[in-house]
Amino acid sequence: MYPLSKTEVLADPFISATIFHVQSEPGLRSVVERFIAAAAQPAVLDPGEEPLPLVGQNWEITEWNGRLTLQAWDTNRNLVRKIVSLKDQSRDRITLGTERFPRTAGELQIADMAAARGVELRRKSTRMAFRDRFRLMLMREFPEWHTEDVSADANLEQSLSPSYVRAWLRRGSGTSSTGIAVMAAPPDAFDPSAVVPFGLIWLDYLRRREKGLSIRRLMLFVPLHEERATSLRAALIDPARVDCQLYGYDERDCTGLIDFADAGNVESTLPPCRRPLQPNVEPGDHSGLPGEVDRVEQSDGSFSLRIRGLEFGRSAGGRYSCGIGKKRPCTAATLERMASEVARLRRPDAEDRQHPLYSQAPEGWLEAQVRAHPQIVDASLRHGPIYGQVPIFSGPERGVIDLLGVDDTGRLTVIELKTTADLQLPFQALDYWLRVRKHLAAGDFERLGYFPGVTILRDAPRILLVAPALEFHSTTETVMEALVPHIDFTRIGVGANWRSELKVMFRLLGAQRP
Repeated sequence: MYPLSKTEVLADPFISATIFHVQSEPGLRSVVERFIAAAAQPAVLDPGEEPLPLVGQNWEITEWNGRLTLQAWDTNRNLVRKIVSLKDQSRDRITLGTERFPRTAGELQIADMAAARGVELRRKSTRMAFRDRFRLMLMREFPEWHTEDVSADANLEQSLSPSYVRAWLRRGSGTSSTGIAVMAAPPDAFDPSAVVPFGLIWLDYLRRREKGLSIRRLMLFVPLHEERATSLRAALIDPARVDCQLYGYDERDCTGLIDFADAGNVESTLPPCRRPLQPNVEPGDHSGLPGEVDRVEQSDGSFSLRIRGLEFGRSAGGRYSCGIGKKRPCTAATLERMASEVARLRRPDAEDRQHPLYSQAPEGWLEAQVRAHPQIVDASLRHGPIYGQVPIFSGPERGVIDLLGVDDTGRLTVIELKTTADLQLPFQALDYWLRVRKHLAAGDFERLGYFPGVTILRDAPRILLVAPALEFHSTTETVMEALVPHIDFTRIGVGANWRSELKVMFRLLGAQRP
C-alpha cells in the first residue's frame, strides 16, 4: 500500500484526515527520523487510537517550504498529522505537538515498543482507544440512555482497575430517573472474567454516590467467544440484588446479549488418584532428611518434598529430583543437603527474612500450616487426606492455593488460601468450587479413588477462605453480598504470626462484617 495523496485522503469516506501546513521548527524532521531509525519497534501513539507501527514503507515524512507532515498507514488506517513542535524527548519516546484543525493544538507520541516502557505505553494507548470505542458503542446500542463517566483511569480509593472500562447510563430526571452500571473488558484483557467483581464494586460505588438514582442493573461486556468464564461467574449473582446482564462484542463493536444458560459446562479434568502399593511408605531411606520436611502425596502417586510449603524435591519409585522451581535428577545425599539448607533459612525465627528461601511461596507456607492443623481452621475437617489443586483447570495465573478436604459429615470442603489482599479471592474460590461441584455430581471422586473409605455427600461443597485477618480485601463483603445465598462461604482470619502459630482471629459466615 502506498501513501495517499491529499485528494485521495479527503475522497475516501473511511478516512478522516486533513493536512495543514505551517512553518516547522528547524531540525525537527531530522530529530523525528533519527528516533524512528534508532528504535527497534517504532510506533505512533495517537490519543484515542491503537498504536500504529512504523515499519517498512508504511510511513513517510514530507516537507515543503518548511511545512512538515507525518503520514503512516496500514491495511485499516491512514494517519496524517501536521507536526508543529517537539514537546519532549527521551530514550524510548518523543512527544510531538500537532495540529488537526486550524488553531487547535494536539499531540502524539512516537515510542519504541521494544523499550522497557514500551509494553506499558502500548497497553495504555490500546486501553484509551478502547475507551473511546466503548463510548461510541454504548451511544449506538442504547440511544435512549445518556452515557455518563466513560473512564479507564485507576481509582485506587474505590479499588477500580484501569484494566477495565467503566461507565454508567442515565434515563429520566428527578425522582423518576434510573441508571445502569456498565463495565467492559477490552479485547486484550488478561482475564476478561475479572470484569464481574470489578463491575459489582463499580455498581456499589455508584449506588452510594448517586443517592437519588435507582440503579439495579449491571451490564458487563466481554469480547465475543471469551464469555464462558465470565458467564459462569455472573450466573452466581443474586438477581434479587443485582439485575446482571452479559453482552459480547465483536471486532466491529456489534453487541449481543448472552444467556447464562448457554455458557456450557465448566472445563476441568480430574486425574485418577494413584496411591502407592504401601500407602505413606516410599522406597528408599528418608531418615537423613530434616524433621521439618513434609511429604505431600500427589495424585500420580509421587511425593512432593516441602519445607513449610516450599517444594525443594520430588520422590517417586526410589528416584529423586531436587531444585527450587525446575527440578533435576539428584542423589539422596544431594537431596538431604538441599533440605538442610532450606530448613536452616526457612523457619519462623529466621534472622534474614529477606532471603528468597524465606520469602518465597508464602501461600505454600500457609498451606503447610493448614495441612498440619486443619481442625484449627475448622473443627469439623478431617485431618486427611487433603488434596491440592484437584480438579485441574487451565486459565490465568491464580496466585492462590486451592485445597480440597472433607468434613466429618462427608461434605466436601474447598479451602482457598491467600496471604495478601486480593479482591478476586471470592470469585477465585467460586471458579474452583464450580469444578468441584461438577465432579461431585458426576461421582468422579469416588470413581477415581479420592477420599477412600469416606461416604461423600452430594450436598454442594462448602467454601473456606483463609487469610491473615488484616489481609482480606476491603471489597470482600461488597462482592459477597451480591452472590446467590445458597453458597456456603466462611471467612477465617488468622493471626499475623501465622508462620509460627496458626491462630483464628475471626470466623465470619457469608458477607458478615467483622
